Parts: sequence; C-alpha cells; structure tokens
Amino acid sequence: MAKNTTLRNKPANNRVMATTHQTVTHYEGAIPHPDILRGFESQVPGSAARLIKLAEDESAHRRKLELMTIDANISAQQQQLDLGSQQTKSVFRSDLIGQISGLIVCLLAIVAAVFLGLEGHDGLAAIIAAIPTAAIIKALTVNKK
Repeated sequence: MAKNTTLRNKPANNRVMATTHQTVTHYEGAIPHPDILRGFESQVPGSAARLIKLAEDESAHRRKLELMTIDANISAQQQQLDLGSQQTKSVFRSDLIGQISGLIVCLLAIVAAVFLGLEGHDGLAAIIAAIPTAAIIKALTVNKK
C-alpha cells in the first residue's frame, strides 16, 4: 500500500489544501506476488525458491489429506452398507424362523385336533382346531407394511 501526500498553499484565503493519493494492491495466492518475491530474493538470496518450494509442499500435503479424507468417507459408507445388509439378513432369518415355528405349531394343533376328534373329544378337538384356523385367518387378512 502506497500513500502520497502533496501540500499546496493558497495565499488568497490562507487555507492549505492537501491532496492525498492512495494505491492499494491486493494479491491472493499460495506464493507472494512476484514483486514481493524479488524483494525477498534481493534481501536473502535463495529465499524465493524456498518460498515456492514451501507452497508446493503445502499444496501436495493438502491434496494428500483430502484423498485420505475421501478414502475414509468411502470406507465409512461401505461399513454402513455392510451393516445394513447384515441387519436385513438378520430380519429375514428371524421372520423365516417365526414362520417355520408358526407352521409347526399349526400342524401340531391340527394333528392334536384330529387325534382328539377320533378319540371322541369333539369339543376339545374344536377348541384346539381353532388355534391354527385363527392363525391362518390372521395371516391372510392382516395388512403388512
């Protein structure tokens, strides 16, 4: 930033007039502006090359960290997918075991009802036969989400 001031005298009304000129230079980047680099180089020979090398090393390091972050995110997402797959298999297995168990209970109730009916216990046979009948009716009529 440069600032120049010029004073001018106006003798007619004894006022002093000041003119100010200000120049602002803004530069963004990984390395300083070339004019600044030249200034460093003139004061400390080899410093410009070291500053450029420092900027290159920092940039390479940043890219390496970004790649590591991306790889970690991909790994975490893959673990989430694997966990979801395991949970889905567990739910399916649990549902299958429940259905097989229900089928076995229904078949045993039907066999017991037939046996009791043949032995002359018609009332008890009807009550036991109601168990699988109610289970089948419920399975066919209940809406599943």
